[in-house]
Amino acid sequence: MRYLLSLLLLITVTAQAAGPGKSAVASAHPLATQAGLNILEQGGNAFDAAVAVAATLAVVEPYSAGMGGGGFWLLHREQDGLQTFVDARETAPGAATATMYQNKEGKVMRDWAVNGPSAAGIPGQAAAFVHLADNYGKLPLTSTLAPAIALAEHGFHVEEHYRKLAGYRKDVLNRFPEAAAIFLHNGKVPPNNHLIKQADLARVLRALAEKGNAGF
Repeated sequence: MRYLLSLLLLITVTAQAAGPGKSAVASAHPLATQAGLNILEQGGNAFDAAVAVAATLAVVEPYSAGMGGGGFWLLHREQDGLQTFVDARETAPGAATATMYQNKEGKVMRDWAVNGPSAAGIPGQAAAFVHLADNYGKLPLTSTLAPAIALAEHGFHVEEHYRKLAGYRKDVLNRFPEAAAIFLHNGKVPPNNHLIKQADLARVLRALAEKGNAGF
């Protein structure tokens, strides 16, 4: 029995019920890949592993993945030939308008559109996790989100790629003190091995794991 699930650009998971050594996980970060492998070892299938990988990426790759966004999920289940696509893209808030990012002269206010709370959409990824767990997974979200919760709560170590991308956003992060306190170190790009902890994100993930959509 083989399953394949991919989250566009970020994750590919293949699991086969033919014994050890028949599964593979590929993602953009080693901690996320390990989370997926751990879930497979616990008896989860590829869909469970992909939830674990995506949730972990939301913790360790704040520069490109996150619970504030969404994703596209392409699913294949060899057992019955199921092939389907899950659109978990974030959507515009109900109060959004076609001209909300334009000034009185009709010019686009780029900063307003990409930085801060005015740039936020309604997340889709949390709903995708619940949907995948309820319809395709074998394990509960309390299991598949556990690796991400642990990394958010106890932290992950900064490496050179994080430092490079944090440098691109340092000035913007410093405009928002709470964000800077988490993702920078004294207003500067953190040194290698600096520990990034995200207590609020851990609470969000735990609420989602325990109560599903209602928790989020």
